This record gives sequence, structure tokens and C-alpha cells, in this order.
Amino acid sequence: MKKLKKQIKNDKPKQILDEVFNFADQYQQDPMALSASLLVVAKTIYLDILGPEQTSDMFYAFAQDLENHEYKKETIH
Repeated sequence: MKKLKKQIKNDKPKQILDEVFNFADQYQQDPMALSASLLVVAKTIYLDILGPEQTSDMFYAFAQDLENHEYKKETIH
């Protein structure tokens, strides 16, 4: 998983998805490995699009409870 994470940091989004799908194919019966690979992809995409602060806020909201989180619309330039 660490090797996958390091490689993902340097890849483009399509390459990221290809790597994760290859990883997921190897661990089809392991829901924790599949979930972790999807989180790595989500984090990478969110960091590229939203930046570190909003990515952190999103993951915190998911971890706490989506129903009790207040959202504000941000404009990305």
C-alpha cells in the first residue's frame, strides 16, 4: 500500500485510477484494502482540485458525520 501511495503522488488522474484498479483486482476479497485504495485516490484528486485545507475539511466531515456538517460553496479559480 505504501508503494502504491508513493507512486500515486506522481501520477496523473487517469494513471491513478489505473493503478488503483490494478491494486483492487489483486485484493478483491479484502474490503479494507479496497477501501484504502479508494481513499488514496479520493485524497489525491481532492488535493489536486481543492487544495489541502478543503481536503482536510472534507475528510473530517466524512469521518464525523455528513448529516451534521455545514457546507459552504467555494469558487475555485
